[in-house]
Amino acid sequence: MNLDSLENMTMSKKAAVIPLLAEAKRREQSQHYIQVFNSFYVWQREFVQATANYYECALVAANQIGKTYLGTDIDAMHLLGDYPDDWDGHTFDNPPLCWGLGYSMEKCRDLLQTALFGQLRNGQFTGGLIPADRIIDYQSAAGTANACRTIRVRHRNGTSVIQFWSYTQGQHAIMGDVVDWVHVDEEPEDQTIRPQLLTRTANGDNGRGGRIIYTFTPENGRTELVMQFMDTPSPSQFYMQKGWDDAPHMTEEKKKRLLEAYPAHQRDMRSKGEPMLGHGRIYDIADEFITCDQLHDIPDHWYVINGMDFGWDHPQAHVKLYEDRDNGLFYVAKAYKARTISANEAWGTVKEWGANVPVAWPHDGLQNEKGRDDAVQQMVHYKKAGFRMLKEHATWPPVADPDKAGKTRSGGNSVEQGLYEITDLMRKGKFKVCRGLSDWFAEFRQYHRNEKGNIVKTMDDLLDATRYAYMMRRFAVRVGDLNQPRANKPYIPQPIRQIGRR
Repeated sequence: MNLDSLENMTMSKKAAVIPLLAEAKRREQSQHYIQVFNSFYVWQREFVQATANYYECALVAANQIGKTYLGTDIDAMHLLGDYPDDWDGHTFDNPPLCWGLGYSMEKCRDLLQTALFGQLRNGQFTGGLIPADRIIDYQSAAGTANACRTIRVRHRNGTSVIQFWSYTQGQHAIMGDVVDWVHVDEEPEDQTIRPQLLTRTANGDNGRGGRIIYTFTPENGRTELVMQFMDTPSPSQFYMQKGWDDAPHMTEEKKKRLLEAYPAHQRDMRSKGEPMLGHGRIYDIADEFITCDQLHDIPDHWYVINGMDFGWDHPQAHVKLYEDRDNGLFYVAKAYKARTISANEAWGTVKEWGANVPVAWPHDGLQNEKGRDDAVQQMVHYKKAGFRMLKEHATWPPVADPDKAGKTRSGGNSVEQGLYEITDLMRKGKFKVCRGLSDWFAEFRQYHRNEKGNIVKTMDDLLDATRYAYMMRRFAVRVGDLNQPRANKPYIPQPIRQIGRR
């Protein structure tokens, strides 16, 4: 029954029913934070659970998938102290002191305060996760209309407090207090904020240590905080990355409309939660543009070559590259990388798709293999293991020597030339990567330059192997000739050579 069904009732019945409907609505509103919790996706429940086991939990996520929605509902649980029966996240026995941090007081008001307490009108809150009758009082924040600095809440065991702070106030504004719970919504650019938060929560929760959650879209790129959680998390840190595909409420129509509206270099960040590398990203191209289905029934007239990058402490990498020379198309079909494995171990994995395929390799293959005491070059170990190693390390095709008529000189091994040519092919739709090569795409998204314009040499093993294969494609073999003996005779496709020759 609802208010609309009252039209046909007598006045006496209406008088009896209206208070009951009002009470039902009040109870529904008082349990709103529980209803939200019950609607969580599986991954949101996993994040809740992580707060019980880790002191810092970071949800690095795409736009509009419910990251702030998740964070503020956890905040509400702690402020009220009324946890659901199936709650498996962190709990506070005593009323906590909580902090909510945002980019500005306006953002704190619009994203955190409004979600928790609703709209503030005429001194009263309505429509938030926390029932209005549980709000004791509040203190306004100077300079921002309807924004609060402090709000006190009637906790199950007393009075809890939440204070809102903006990043623009700097680290000095958040010194002094011992805090039990911190919700950082959107990442602060000021990297001195996090150390202050760690200090403030060190003795929180009655000396057991407070908790910090971060919910943000990584618009600032691979900052110190992002790299800490992604690359070298400590035992006390939990990292979760989620995108549009993890949120069923994001329809295909909505995804398509939003994706088309974003600049190309922001699409992976907005839709997948991938840290935006900003001006430094080398391959500024969306995954979808270069992705193709897995290849089957490869034509005999296509050419194939593998590329590899040596490694021990960092991963060694292997890729398989097909070339459709008639149409000027390239396909990365296979990719594999692993740390601290020998040539024989690598061959055990790669031989299924690498048997008889020529292998391009870098100049450090002339050095001795790490982890061995003998004086044998790295490339020799791989040749003995079964790889069909090319005779020379990867270089560009020879070019005419201007000082010696009729003579040529080495084309060198310029990295920049490879990046330019491959990027050009990608943008023209002529360089594709097969779906499912997750390690390759992970490197593709993170490959970037630092503030000085230098290539950051991390997570680039498969990309280097791809570049070596592309450089030495003149030594590729026809697919139909794979099982036949063939000398390494170069074939130089002139149209492709001309791309990016500067």
